[in-house]
Amino acid sequence: MISSHRSARCEGGFACTAMLAGFGVIGFRDGYGIRPLILGERASADGKGMDYMMASESVALSQHGFGNVQDILPGQAVIIERGKPPVYRQVSPQRAYAPDIFEYVYFARPESIIDGISVYRSRQLMGYSLARTIEAQLGPAALKEIDAVIPIPETSLVSAYAVSKHLKKPYCQGFVKNRYIFRTFIMPSQRARQRGVRAKLNAIPVEFRGKNVLLVDDSIVRGTTSREIVNMAKEAGAKKVYFSSCAPPITHAHIYGIDLASPSELIAHQRSSADIAEHIGADGVIYQTLPDLKRACGRAGPRGEAQEFEVGVFCGEYVTPVPEVYFNHLERVRGETRKHKVVDTAREAVVRGVADEQQVRIAANGAAVTEKGEVVAKRSESDDEEGGVRKRRRVEEMGKVNGHRETEVVVKEGQGRKASQAQDVGLYNINDE
Repeated sequence: MISSHRSARCEGGFACTAMLAGFGVIGFRDGYGIRPLILGERASADGKGMDYMMASESVALSQHGFGNVQDILPGQAVIIERGKPPVYRQVSPQRAYAPDIFEYVYFARPESIIDGISVYRSRQLMGYSLARTIEAQLGPAALKEIDAVIPIPETSLVSAYAVSKHLKKPYCQGFVKNRYIFRTFIMPSQRARQRGVRAKLNAIPVEFRGKNVLLVDDSIVRGTTSREIVNMAKEAGAKKVYFSSCAPPITHAHIYGIDLASPSELIAHQRSSADIAEHIGADGVIYQTLPDLKRACGRAGPRGEAQEFEVGVFCGEYVTPVPEVYFNHLERVRGETRKHKVVDTAREAVVRGVADEQQVRIAANGAAVTEKGEVVAKRSESDDEEGGVRKRRRVEEMGKVNGHRETEVVVKEGQGRKASQAQDVGLYNINDE
């Protein structure tokens, strides 16, 4: 069902669950423990046996009445056959125990506990360590000017309160969040993200008028949200706006399940804090340090400061081996995603009479994606043909680099395919008696 041989061939971060019709459910996790996976149980409604549920966060289980929550360990699989208790198997070596630290910074709910680490407590400790960094970077004179500490809802609420306590400054809810707007950093375009910020947040003028404010956010990705927030604070009457981040500068791609942005789109990519402050219109930008972030999250769990984390987005040092060709592959995928939008924009610009030379060529000939993921005007029809050859070559390279070898199945004339060693599973409904 789940073989150690096949698990060893998988690289990267993953947490998988599956229902096998007529058998039960399974779950398994990568050997580094990057992506979270937990299991809980509760008594069945009919009083006969137990129900089991798997999720990425403990809050999902507790909300449905599941208890006895435990983490699936790195490289471990859990097999729950119908009517039987869970069976655990180590299907690949535990290469590390390094959960993605961005779970604690941003992704997870504050009441969740992941890999034994309280998200709430980790964000609280992030706030205290960030406050010490703010003290050191701003100095006594600038600190004295600050009238209020204001969180950016909602992930930074806990951290901002800790900052205000440490700095002994008033904690004010200066922004109201529209709960019906999705996270803006994953919106498809810059313009959509800018509109999304204004729709997502509203400033309360009485908390800003005539004040010097310290804003606290969980992180700064592209800077679109941060710039709009600073503008809103100043429009509401703030005299000075300092912007602080509970996470260090995000300078590299997130490669384990969340496509934050291309490195070139990240505001901290090859920019200093002063450059970023100027770009978003703030009077100063203060970032958490990476050692402080790791320490804060580690201290919130059972393994303490010895806890490892996946922190590649902040430093480019990923916990798994990542070939350079993979980053080029990601840029090309992003380029393919942008291509249709670029063509539509070019055609619209031509219709309105405002197109530049590149847009005219794209509207006339279509677009192509370069090896670096750039969307350019297609030179000729042969671009697609050449692209197909390059794509096949890249797929082959990706397979070799990531440790996957093609399984050769030789079928001689007049003979059938070589028998597989895998077991077949009947596809009938698990609820059928």
